[in-house]
Amino acid sequence: MTRVTPTTLSSGVMAGLQSSLARLQQTQEQLASGRRLNRPSDSPVDTVAAMQLRAEQKQSEQLERNIDDGLTWLDTADQALSQTSTALNRVRQLALAGANATNGPAEREAMAAEVDQLRAGILAVANTQYLGRPVFAGTQDVAAAFDPATGAYAGNSATVNRTVSSDQATGRLAVSVPGDQAFTTLLSDAADPAGAGVLARISAALRSGDAAGLQAGLADLDSASDAVRSTQSVVGARTNRLLAVQASGAQRSDAVTTQLASVEGIDLAKTITDLSLQQTAYQAALGAAAKIVQPSLMDFLR
Repeated sequence: MTRVTPTTLSSGVMAGLQSSLARLQQTQEQLASGRRLNRPSDSPVDTVAAMQLRAEQKQSEQLERNIDDGLTWLDTADQALSQTSTALNRVRQLALAGANATNGPAEREAMAAEVDQLRAGILAVANTQYLGRPVFAGTQDVAAAFDPATGAYAGNSATVNRTVSSDQATGRLAVSVPGDQAFTTLLSDAADPAGAGVLARISAALRSGDAAGLQAGLADLDSASDAVRSTQSVVGARTNRLLAVQASGAQRSDAVTTQLASVEGIDLAKTITDLSLQQTAYQAALGAAAKIVQPSLMDFLR
């Protein structure tokens, strides 16, 4: 026959109380943090799932930052190209007016001066920067995409790329356009003996009254304007693609957040109910233990 001593009884009661208190404290911690998983030991299987979801969440956040950066690159380029198109339309108007024989040298001189100012403005736009880097210089590390004095292109034909999705094949997207493709021969032309660009040639033809030079300049200007518009359409297409990827990424990010909440989060109503029941059970256990474990004579003697 097994004899149950007061010590054994007391140890069993205390162990039960400690277990009940531990459950109560765990529920209180879950309610305070709003999370079911506060340490790996709470649920090793769910902890692994939560770690994987958090890693995917971090990756989504980085891709979102890449997309935002790419959109800013493209938006900066689009604004610059829009300003260039507006300026080129004005240059064309001046060239057509200068070809009219009714305009004398003074009028053509004024037109040429305006073309020079428009060229200076286009050159400044072509050297637009984002975060200290020329937007149209490709990947070349230069202070300006086009030489401020000669208008010669100082960049390269490479593009700045950003990783915008986890797809290895299509996840990287170009977010810049090389300046030599966008501005072609507007500012400088290697085919010209003096290296002068279309705008400089139009200005010179206006001053000299060279009708044939103006006609040739208008044809070159139209070709260069087409290149600007074509480049702008490429920028628009890339922007639309980035926006589509951004929308898709936002949906996936929301899904991951929901999954993570279901793995880590608590059911608030259930947790509050559990806490109330555990508090009641613990108080009842304390009362029962006080009746079962009565103090002995030795307890008083001690």
